[in-house]
Amino acid sequence: MSEPAAVERFQVDLAGVVDLLSHHLYSGPQVYLRELLQNGVDAITARRAIEPDAPATVRIVPSQTADGRTVIEVTDSGIGLTAADAEQFLSTIGNSSKRGFSIGERRGSYLGQFGSGLMAAFMVADQIEVTSRSARAEEAISWVGYTDGTFTLTQIPVGDRPIGTTVRLVARRGFEQWLTEQGVVELAGEYGSLLPVDIAVAVAVEGAGTLWRRISEPELPWQMTHPHSAARDAALTAYCERVFRFTPMAHIDVTVPVAGLTGVVFIVPEPTGVTSADHRVYIKRMLLGARVPGVLPDWAFFMRAVLDADQLSPTASREQLHPDEVLAATRDALGEQVKAWTMRTLSTPSVLADRLLHTHHLAIRALARSDDDLLDLAAKVLPYETSEGVRTLAEVAEAGEVLYTVTTQAYRRVSAVARAEGITVVNAGYVYDADILERLGSRRGWRVRELRSDDLVKVLHLLSAEREQAVSPAVVRARGLLAEEDCDVIARSFEPSAVPAMVLRDSEGEHRRRLSREREAAPDLWGGLLESLSTTGAGRSRTLVLNDSAAMVNQLLSAGAGFDDDLFAASVSSLYLSAVMMAGDGLTSTEAARLNDALHTLLTRAVHTDEGA
Repeated sequence: MSEPAAVERFQVDLAGVVDLLSHHLYSGPQVYLRELLQNGVDAITARRAIEPDAPATVRIVPSQTADGRTVIEVTDSGIGLTAADAEQFLSTIGNSSKRGFSIGERRGSYLGQFGSGLMAAFMVADQIEVTSRSARAEEAISWVGYTDGTFTLTQIPVGDRPIGTTVRLVARRGFEQWLTEQGVVELAGEYGSLLPVDIAVAVAVEGAGTLWRRISEPELPWQMTHPHSAARDAALTAYCERVFRFTPMAHIDVTVPVAGLTGVVFIVPEPTGVTSADHRVYIKRMLLGARVPGVLPDWAFFMRAVLDADQLSPTASREQLHPDEVLAATRDALGEQVKAWTMRTLSTPSVLADRLLHTHHLAIRALARSDDDLLDLAAKVLPYETSEGVRTLAEVAEAGEVLYTVTTQAYRRVSAVARAEGITVVNAGYVYDADILERLGSRRGWRVRELRSDDLVKVLHLLSAEREQAVSPAVVRARGLLAEEDCDVIARSFEPSAVPAMVLRDSEGEHRRRLSREREAAPDLWGGLLESLSTTGAGRSRTLVLNDSAAMVNQLLSAGAGFDDDLFAASVSSLYLSAVMMAGDGLTSTEAARLNDALHTLLTRAVHTDEGA
């Protein structure tokens, strides 16, 4: 039998591990101060577990060395480290003072991982100097770590050194900005403003020497006590202006006990794009990130949240949230709360309801696509463009069947004629509208369908038998000219008479038209497949309706059979292409050239006629 293979250990490149942690785990050098603040708060939490009345302070001192190097010292009043602690937690990459719960309470009380998080400091410094006195033993240490993976650990006299830890960094060349007074104040305010400990930065004040600038607030802004609701509203408005740079339309208090979450959601005062919104999220009052997505449902893109949670799990870099079941449940709970606020607000007429509806109707439409409760409300309050003016869908339904077009171009084609003929047509060509109307059509008590071409043809006025016979030769001639466009031609009389012609088409006809054009472009590749998809025996996809009430059309139909080919073709082509443009459709380059040729022919004939006269 062969001998079992020898078990060997990996050869670890400590310098490479340090580089991986400090330069590739985190998004940028700015997170070094967040990691130091986390370490300080965790150490204070551990100390207060055995000394409830222990001080809770973090002091940050930016300065310079005698040779001009930028320096920062971060001192906390936490539990401190013994030599054994330093050996275990600072000198073993990947180990953490929180992993074994050896220095305090349950794991959930802590923010980060001291050993791993400290490595972020190597992004801004070539070495990390830690001096610490333990609260659990009469012992003090000095530990110095280097980017090459080496370290020194020395026990030092306790003396009158206070309990706690000081981390000292000397800036690397090119990274001084992160350790300057201004940079430190900004970073400390960004990450630590809501931490439940006394955090202050030493700042130089002209004429007053060095003073301490308080960074942290004793309470979360949305949990502070105010003398009345107006004062609270003003305070939260000011807070929103400070962190989001906008004055909110309103705010919503939210809470999710299962995630230990509280917070406030602000309504953006201006229309926003349909994109996923980013939110400001804290974990145990330490900023996780100022742009964290996926906390609110996608439809709430007009809201910005500030949240603090105990039970949401951060990713390894602690800059985003781990997409687990707790986060999914939290997002659903928050979605229900902001939806309930939206429905309450819109259900009662008010200035806020009007403003919300006017500014964020797109978001409300987005929610109505998938939510039955808001669908019913949306039908009552959302404004829609119709041929009879702005109406709600409920108002249109009171008159009977709700007819709609799925594109704005289709609406533009028919709106003027529909209005003149007493037909109400809804423009459902904007984002989400067609989906909403389709969903309403499946609900009890609603009659909703897409407008078809024959809906208008049926209500347009037929010509008298005598007139129909008189114009028949011109109509037949026009049909022949537009056969290549897959367009039929009929003559009717309708208002307004200022509209000489209109193009009618429906979705099925346009589908056949696209298939036909693609089949002609690539007959060998697509012919068989596209042929099987087309509707056998179907009529033409478009219909040009000539308005006999319009003077120019009346003249063309009356005398058109006698026009020479060029003049008649130019007249029909200009009417057809003008109707296409009036419908809001752009012309292709070929169609634009044809319209130009038609107008040129008509203008030339007009000039020759004037000269002959």
